[in-house]
Amino acid sequence: MIHFLGVIAATTVITLGSLLPFFPGSYDSLAAAVSLMSRIFGTVGLLLVPVAALWIAAGYWSRMAGKQYGIAIAALIASSVVWLCVSLGGFVESGPLFGLASLALWIYVLSRVLPRLRHLKGGTPRRPSAAAFYLFIVPVAVALLQMAVLPRAIAASRNRAIQNSAQLIADIEQYRAAHGRYPGSLLSVWPDYKPGVIGIKEYHYEPSGDSYNLIFEQIARDFGTREFVVYNPVDQQVMTSHKMDLLQLTPGGLELERSRGYHAVRDAPHPHWKYFWFD
Repeated sequence: MIHFLGVIAATTVITLGSLLPFFPGSYDSLAAAVSLMSRIFGTVGLLLVPVAALWIAAGYWSRMAGKQYGIAIAALIASSVVWLCVSLGGFVESGPLFGLASLALWIYVLSRVLPRLRHLKGGTPRRPSAAAFYLFIVPVAVALLQMAVLPRAIAASRNRAIQNSAQLIADIEQYRAAHGRYPGSLLSVWPDYKPGVIGIKEYHYEPSGDSYNLIFEQIARDFGTREFVVYNPVDQQVMTSHKMDLLQLTPGGLELERSRGYHAVRDAPHPHWKYFWFD
């Protein structure tokens, strides 16, 4: 019973970690790293399943009893590969300190686990370790839950940030009504208008011709993709990959339009909002 609860707890923690940036709340810079590491586990962690299945089978099949130690070592190697990928995600998202800390944690785990595997060297059949069931069940459960829940969480996060921009948009329009033009800049120390989503830091404003763009970035579903959500009251939303293109290419020219850099653009369910996906 205790291990059943342990499997549920491990699956829940990892799944919630992947969803953390999409929950309502104040911005947290570590949420993106925790989510990326959890989502990497949900994909790469499936490498553990076949090795864990062999380890479980060896506990019930006498012909494989002598191979339990080798299978356990193979499971440990596979786990190390998975953790290395997870740590790399922390390194990419939050820098070397976070990545090195996660590697140090795994080295400590190895130092504790390796001595406990020596009892498997004999050919005596032994019931499979609880670790084998964790390595078999948790990655599958996490992968399935992430596939089912993550797209909905991302959409809900996007919609919440869009809805929470209503006061900012109203104040921008009020400024135009009072001054006959949109503000030239909203650069300031304090953002004041908050998206209200843990993984979205702030709204960005830029004038665009006689109109303007209101922009926020949130974590995209696919690895290596960045999502920018853009509002424009006259539906002329634009987003560009490189500042150099904006400085060196002719504004409004065909070459600049071809160099924007996004590989997909979608209409949000709210009027005048689109979201752009960049590699």
